[in-house]
Amino acid sequence: QKINNPLPPSDKSKFIEQFEFVGTIDNTPYLCIPDALKFRKEVCGGEEKIMQYCANVVKQGGINVANALETEVLDNKEGNLTKCCFANVRLPLQIGTAQGDVREENAATVTQWLTKTMVEKHHTFMAIIFYAGSWWVRLSGQIYLEAKDFKWAGEVLKELCERVQKGDYRQTQPLL
Repeated sequence: QKINNPLPPSDKSKFIEQFEFVGTIDNTPYLCIPDALKFRKEVCGGEEKIMQYCANVVKQGGINVANALETEVLDNKEGNLTKCCFANVRLPLQIGTAQGDVREENAATVTQWLTKTMVEKHHTFMAIIFYAGSWWVRLSGQIYLEAKDFKWAGEVLKELCERVQKGDYRQTQPLL
């Protein structure tokens, strides 16, 4: 089905056609910046405290999710990969031919199924990537997250991984 472009015909590239027109520009969001900065300073303790909180909540949250999944947090010997507001946790899935394993040709299908099911069933999104022969979830530390949010994330991921091991992903067609 062809998508009709409401703009006049153009001889520009498809890329330019798709991104040069932004529609109505609304400047009102900029009006909240002073109040947002005031909130971050007065209620949250300032940018340094916010960054410290976000790094700490995801560091501990990543460890808790990895413990729930009986896996690991991606890091290096120096511990540099976890000195930020992100944690990458390996999912308990593996490539192979044994019961519960995923065949290599199904890696993309599993990744898509995990993402789609997470959104449709659990109304959330966590970035899932397949890297170096394993699936990883990228967790983010945010000022509005607490330890209980990571506990919940671990439970959701564990359930989804168990479903992959049972072969539930085979019931859907790849999105690509």
